[in-house]
Amino acid sequence: MNDFAKIEEIYHAALDILPTKREAFVSDACAGDDELCREVESLLSFDEQAQSFIESPPDDLAAAVVVNSRDAESLNGKSINQYRVVSLLGAGGMGKVYLAEDTKLHRRIALKILPAEFSRDDTRAARFLREAQAASALNHPNICIIYEIKDECDPPFIAMEYIEGETLGEKQKKHGFDSAETLDLAIHIADALAEAHSHSIIHRDIKPSNIIINNRGQAKILDFGLAKKIAAQSEDETQHFISQAGMILGTAAYMSPEQARGLTVDARTDVWSFGVVLYEMLAGKPPFRGATTTDLLAAILINEPEDLRLINDEIPSEFERIVFKSLAKEREARYRSAKDLLADLKNLKADLDFHSKLARSGSAVGGQISQAVDKPKAKQIQ
Repeated sequence: MNDFAKIEEIYHAALDILPTKREAFVSDACAGDDELCREVESLLSFDEQAQSFIESPPDDLAAAVVVNSRDAESLNGKSINQYRVVSLLGAGGMGKVYLAEDTKLHRRIALKILPAEFSRDDTRAARFLREAQAASALNHPNICIIYEIKDECDPPFIAMEYIEGETLGEKQKKHGFDSAETLDLAIHIADALAEAHSHSIIHRDIKPSNIIINNRGQAKILDFGLAKKIAAQSEDETQHFISQAGMILGTAAYMSPEQARGLTVDARTDVWSFGVVLYEMLAGKPPFRGATTTDLLAAILINEPEDLRLINDEIPSEFERIVFKSLAKEREARYRSAKDLLADLKNLKADLDFHSKLARSGSAVGGQISQAVDKPKAKQIQ
């Protein structure tokens, strides 16, 4: 039995035992193997933290706010500063997003509003403002543009670019993606993440519903609500940007192993989540599954995904290597940042384009040769 299988066996057995007796059981089951014991205890410790999350859907743990239809209609037609609310676009864990008209500049915008019940919560209000500050520091064609932040208003809001299109998740459900489409979109997304990482900002919630494909086929990353600034100029700034240690944030299915354990995160966390997204696009199914959130996160910590080329042998082997390097459970084995990942994606794109042109060129030459061979010879002059 391999180490992962042994960890999983002891972990699931311990769940069936009363909490007061688990410590003794794990100690006996691990038979003096301290490393094995630590891994099992880490999973059990996480299980206790995760209980409040279990009832949330694994595919959208962050969307904790249920849309109240009465509240949704209450803002329609009303004005907030210079913005006239048109309709509700959606809701998530950090607020509701409305389609609105900027009456001064005569353009449509997306207006993200912090719910009234959250405006009294300093922690949630600070995260809402942090989203805008993180995203507004970034200027990139694949990142949603922030126009304005008003945190002193009632209610506080962020005015941002309105993007017409569908989320990556919606497009995946409708028709899926082939390798070429996936690679093109992957380069867009990785380029955006590389820009964020170059500013010491990590997203921490990369998932299909946070990526919109606009009507021109361009990918744009949304929702920096969980964004964290890695470096800061002062302790005050650090505390402003960094979430409380040990708090589990993000969406379960796309959490990195370090997020699942409540550990410190860095740019490699985004690399992992992006790796999960890429795997889903190529395989048509997630790399990790579980009946409950706890089972899902245990699978992330323990299981290995099925080889992509066993699912679809038309996937380039180099593409599979890139995805699995992104999904390395040990951070040191992953790409250090999206910049390194982007370089490999671009190299793969260039290599595939070269071979495609070569194949087309070969076909054209072959066709010319065939025509020359098949062409009737002119009658020889006597």
